[in-house]
Amino acid sequence: MKRYVYVIAVVLIMLLIYFLSSISNLSFFHGQLPQQLRWLSKYSISIGKSGFFSYVISLHPDWIIHKLGHFVMYGMLGAALYMATGKSVSKAMLVTVLFAVSDELHQGFVAGRSSRLGDIILDTASASLFIFILYKKIKNRHIK
Repeated sequence: MKRYVYVIAVVLIMLLIYFLSSISNLSFFHGQLPQQLRWLSKYSISIGKSGFFSYVISLHPDWIIHKLGHFVMYGMLGAALYMATGKSVSKAMLVTVLFAVSDELHQGFVAGRSSRLGDIILDTASASLFIFILYKKIKNRHIK
């Protein structure tokens, strides 16, 4: 596939991430979990009290959906960047990290949202995993 197709994919993924990050108080359950799922909100671990360096790990469905969103979107971004940069891991990772940092800074200015170092780490790890999988898949295709 032509590289410009991957560049278009990168731009579209970045726009989608930016759009989702701009939604104030993004919640899928709006505080109202179905009766069968309410017990999940009791289980969470907090690291730090509040602010950029704090993080919460939870079984709450909203938390899980948010983190899966980070995982999938930044994984796809990393893979698209890898292909758009001519299969350069370093360039793809640099752009991913810079975009993740800018996205978290942006979220810090959106009402009901916050910036977290933990999300930058999650975004970077997700992109790394997708890039690694794509790298291995391409490498194995050339060996056969």
